[in-house]
Amino acid sequence: MDLHEHKKHIHKKNVRQRSGFSLIIVPHYQGKIKRIVITPLRLYTSLLIISLFFVAVFSFAVQYKDMTKEVAELKGMKLGSMASSQTKELQIVSTELAKAKSDLEALKQYVVYLSSLENEVRDSLKLGESKLSLEYVLNRSTKNVQIQSFSTLPVQVAQLLTEQTNTAKLAEEREQTLNKLKDAADEFNLMKAQTPDAWPLYGTITSYFGWRISPFGGGWEFHDGLDIASYYGAPIRAAGEGEVVYVGWESGYGRMIKIYHRDGIETIYGHMSDYAVKVGDKVKKGQVIGYVGCSGLCTGPHVHFQIEQSGTAVNPLKFLD
Repeated sequence: MDLHEHKKHIHKKNVRQRSGFSLIIVPHYQGKIKRIVITPLRLYTSLLIISLFFVAVFSFAVQYKDMTKEVAELKGMKLGSMASSQTKELQIVSTELAKAKSDLEALKQYVVYLSSLENEVRDSLKLGESKLSLEYVLNRSTKNVQIQSFSTLPVQVAQLLTEQTNTAKLAEEREQTLNKLKDAADEFNLMKAQTPDAWPLYGTITSYFGWRISPFGGGWEFHDGLDIASYYGAPIRAAGEGEVVYVGWESGYGRMIKIYHRDGIETIYGHMSDYAVKVGDKVKKGQVIGYVGCSGLCTGPHVHFQIEQSGTAVNPLKFLD
């Protein structure tokens, strides 16, 4: 190769090395002019880096989208499972609530029964109007349960069941008390009914219990009853509830009736004109048992009324109202 061709080869090599373009940056006022030489190698390298960057961003975006979709699906599955579980729970709680309300309705009827039992006891004891009442039990148990949300429903059911349990316990205690009171009232009323405290005849007392001058002469004598005068044939009534144990003629008493009441207490009715009962009859207080007469030793129509305790005569005025 001659000198001329060697120079020409060097020139072509330099031209290839210097191919490209320059970017000149000129400041507005002061400063140095800057030049940036952009060669094909730098240009290809920059394009490659930018391409790789966009590929990475695109790949990340696709992966992020897939991940977001998977998360959404998982959340949907979880929410669906939770919703299904809550629905089952709600059905169970609703069933319990319906059963509790049904039991509470039955309990209300039970409390109403107790109220009638209470009224029966009050009437039996002749208490009339009283502040004693079970109405407040009903008021406590008739509060409506407001279902505002699923989260509060179990709490309200628990409160309802607690209220029901407390009301049932209170009602049972009240029933036991009322039954005891009723038994005591029945026993008291029976004892009172069998107590000869009613007047057998409304009239004039002509002779009291105790020592008196004999109306037939002969000085002082002990009178063991009350003589109550009235018109002939006036009805004579039982002083108390009991059983007729004697009907017949008794010396001095004439036509006489004897009634056994309770605890050794007996009443005797003498000088009757006629009978209205027979031996073995169960008589009520105030029931007509015979009629005023003047049989036996008598100075006028009246009834001899006598009360005995264990065979001993006592003053009838201690019993009579």
